[in-house]
Amino acid sequence: MLLLPFGMLGQTDIQMSQHMLNRTTYNPASTGASRYINIYGHWRDQWQFSEAPRTMFLTAHSYFPDLKSGFGLVLLRDKLGFERNMLIKLAYAYHVHLTSNSYLSLGLNGGLLNRYIDWTKSTIEGGIIPSEPENKWNADFDFGVEYNMERFTVGLSLTHLNKTAEDATSGDMGHHFYGYMKYKFPLSFDFDIVPALFAQNSKKSTHIEANVLLYYRERFWVGGSYRIDEKFDSESVVGIIGVDLNNMFRLSYSFDYNIGKIGKIANNTHEVMLGIRISRPQHIYAKTPRFFE
Repeated sequence: MLLLPFGMLGQTDIQMSQHMLNRTTYNPASTGASRYINIYGHWRDQWQFSEAPRTMFLTAHSYFPDLKSGFGLVLLRDKLGFERNMLIKLAYAYHVHLTSNSYLSLGLNGGLLNRYIDWTKSTIEGGIIPSEPENKWNADFDFGVEYNMERFTVGLSLTHLNKTAEDATSGDMGHHFYGYMKYKFPLSFDFDIVPALFAQNSKKSTHIEANVLLYYRERFWVGGSYRIDEKFDSESVVGIIGVDLNNMFRLSYSFDYNIGKIGKIANNTHEVMLGIRISRPQHIYAKTPRFFE
């Protein structure tokens, strides 16, 4: 599944439309939620006007059954105008197997967030423009919990755990809350349908998404999302298409069509995701069922 919204914009998390295929960026509890070594790269060209957000990030993670833990890495670069954000985090999740086909995981991300702003390129009417660029490194942590069954996933997380509401007011990152769930309904003729709900909240905004994907033989998928804000005003609709190549490479594309207020001043958004899933020896997972990935 795929979805998510936001370009960093100083105090807001990145916006992605294919986040349900790669939840580690905002919920560390999903680290290791697979029997594969997972490597995912995303590229997002948002809104397509001059100096609009450009986002790239890379995640890698896997599960280690002897430790009942998942370990991973998150790298991100986000650029908007004369502002640039970079993120480097290590991810960890402890998996508690509740039954033979369900488990609960608790996760933590920890690392550094760099914010660079070249104020010399800005124009502030009636204000004083700093003569030097701003370049700040800060510690950054996320916490999350996720429950998985063979066909069902639900999760909650909090990003920028060590920040406060005052940080968001001052222009730095503040708390962001996430919640999501999805369920896989098997259909006849090798088809599966996966509806999902997603919500994100910060001091500045709330975004809610409903989406659905149709899978064929677990190798091809097509679907879309519908995104609204806290006032239930429409923001955008998203179209998604993807393919699983050789059970190792995943390639997907999404297109955001803005139908809300932003659509009057900004064009549409393109996003590409490339995933690499490396199989591990089967005996490692002899006691671990294949959960919904």
